[in-house]
Amino acid sequence: MLVQKIKIFLTPFCEATPACLLVMVQGNIWLATMDHLHKALETGFVTGVGVLILSLFTYRWFGNKYVVSGITGGMCFIADLLIHPTHFGSYTTEAIVTGAVAAIISLVANFVGKKLFLHAKAKLTKSQIKD
Repeated sequence: MLVQKIKIFLTPFCEATPACLLVMVQGNIWLATMDHLHKALETGFVTGVGVLILSLFTYRWFGNKYVVSGITGGMCFIADLLIHPTHFGSYTTEAIVTGAVAAIISLVANFVGKKLFLHAKAKLTKSQIKD
């Protein structure tokens, strides 16, 4: 139970933090400073806590990867809006872009993770058949 809750927190944290950092420096990672990293970590933390709290009430939604990426993106939008002012565009522009990037990272991580899991499972069963 505790391990599952930690995973529910860590997954969006690890997806929102790089999304926020990349959008804050507008894709040029060489411009990132420790202050940028600190704000990105705060945004990731608030996103993870938000998703964790939401999972306490509506856990059945977390079975659909598209809903999960939408929830992660939405919570990242809220967290980015709360943590720091925008670096470009209007008041909500950066938060919207950050939420969208977090949702895309969530989907890509889901697809790649599933492919890697299936590949590793196939390799493992193949090696067991040979033995």
